[in-house]
Amino acid sequence: MGKQVVVFSLGQEEYAMPIEVVREITRLDNVRPIPQAPAYVMGLINIRGSAIPLIDLHSRFGIAKEKVLVSAEGEVGVDHKLALITEVDGDTVAFSVDQVREVSVLDQIAAPPQLVTAPFIGGIVNLPDRIIMCLIPERILEKEELQGLHQLA
Repeated sequence: MGKQVVVFSLGQEEYAMPIEVVREITRLDNVRPIPQAPAYVMGLINIRGSAIPLIDLHSRFGIAKEKVLVSAEGEVGVDHKLALITEVDGDTVAFSVDQVREVSVLDQIAAPPQLVTAPFIGGIVNLPDRIIMCLIPERILEKEELQGLHQLA
């Protein structure tokens, strides 16, 4: 039986995250920058009264991006319009994504090739017209990084 996932894009690349960790998908329209935060932290977003750290997956994964604009008013430029609000190991974290493509069931998840050394890539789905990299959400951030984020919030 397959694994139900949310498929999203970062630039031209597609990724999948297990649906059970995605609490919601929301538009980004009010991001508050955090002074002296790590480069991969876009800032904080308010989700029903809770300040949630927003992670820039482009930066975290080392994927080039055309531009990211966060104005003083917290408005996000055209490259980052959506966030996946996730619950990982009891912590709530938002991940910026360019586009949510679909919710799907992936059947043929293969182990990543040996040259893929990123610890957060758990598998690869090779479809006739595209490749989807399956993420292990709890490995995107180290435990110490996650604790530091919640101290910022």
